Amino acid sequence: MQDFWWQLQDVDSFTVYISLAFAGAVCLFIHEIVGSPTLAWLSTPILAAGGILAPTLLAQQLITLSYDKTVNTAISVAIGTLAALFLILMGNWLWALFTEYRVSRTKLVAIPSRPPRIRR
Repeated sequence: MQDFWWQLQDVDSFTVYISLAFAGAVCLFIHEIVGSPTLAWLSTPILAAGGILAPTLLAQQLITLSYDKTVNTAISVAIGTLAALFLILMGNWLWALFTEYRVSRTKLVAIPSRPPRIRR
């Protein structure tokens, strides 16, 4: 685990810039397609973290996607950003299932068809 933290400290600025660019692009797509600026702003740090963590995890497992260092960095950042997007989508889907299940279990109260008469 300590090796992982030391590798994270050695992340170069190119990886961070590419990760922020991909996270910004996905954030813009979420904002335009879904129409939810809150979801877009809240998912940006998660997407950026996924983009920064992926090259470190792939390097730790000795997985090389390309022999060129910049191409390898760009591909691994894209994979990390897409993996983070997948986790966000799965979280939203599970939250929707949970709320749908919770709402379906509520008992509805019947509304009277006419108001009760006041007795005098």
